[in-house]
Amino acid sequence: MPEHSQHFSLSQARTAPITPNDISSLLLRHGSMTLEYYALHGHDEQTPHRQDEIYVIATGHGWFRSGDERFSVKEGDALFVPAGVEHRFEDVSDKFETWVVFWGPDGGEGSARS
Repeated sequence: MPEHSQHFSLSQARTAPITPNDISSLLLRHGSMTLEYYALHGHDEQTPHRQDEIYVIATGHGWFRSGDERFSVKEGDALFVPAGVEHRFEDVSDKFETWVVFWGPDGGEGSARS
């Protein structure tokens, strides 16, 4: 567990190893939160996740499908995806990279409400 602030550059993220049996690189784990780096090359084959998720597009552009919605995304955009929602990136540029943050309980924070 980190005892102080940490800094992660895009150049460091690009050289981090891909997590075994995954499509992204794990950069940090702190409690239920993980910070990951995902560089999409070709078709996005991700499946719904067990935790809530935020993407921050680092480079590139394309389309994002979440449930029945599809919208344009580009560098600098941030996206929130609740746990369990079908989603994927589509028709992305050649150099498409995104930071990914997962956190919370299985089923997402919405499932923890009473």
